[in-house]
Amino acid sequence: MHDARLVSKADFDRVFADNQRARTEYVVVMARPNPVGYPRLGMVIAKRLLARAVDRNRVKRCVRESFRRVLPELPACDFVVRLIAQPVRGDEARDLSRTFKRAGERASAKWPSAQ
Repeated sequence: MHDARLVSKADFDRVFADNQRARTEYVVVMARPNPVGYPRLGMVIAKRLLARAVDRNRVKRCVRESFRRVLPELPACDFVVRLIAQPVRGDEARDLSRTFKRAGERASAKWPSAQ
């Protein structure tokens, strides 16, 4: 899972510049096909939405676990999860697995030659 992370600014910028989106009540998932051949995950969890580090870390754990569970079903895309609203505790990952799949399908449909 460690190498399935987006870490460089260039990777994040590439996804932010042109992507396909899917959203839940609390997050937007952006996806774009990547050249590495397997799905990778990046997260943007703003301090202004969750001031306490313990809350931000809980959301990150929930996102990583949802991503890990659907990893075999995802296309080779870079996924960036951006928190857009303060989640209700315990409800952070609701519908997230389905949202990853939906964003990946949209990205694969938009860029079929990237697969």
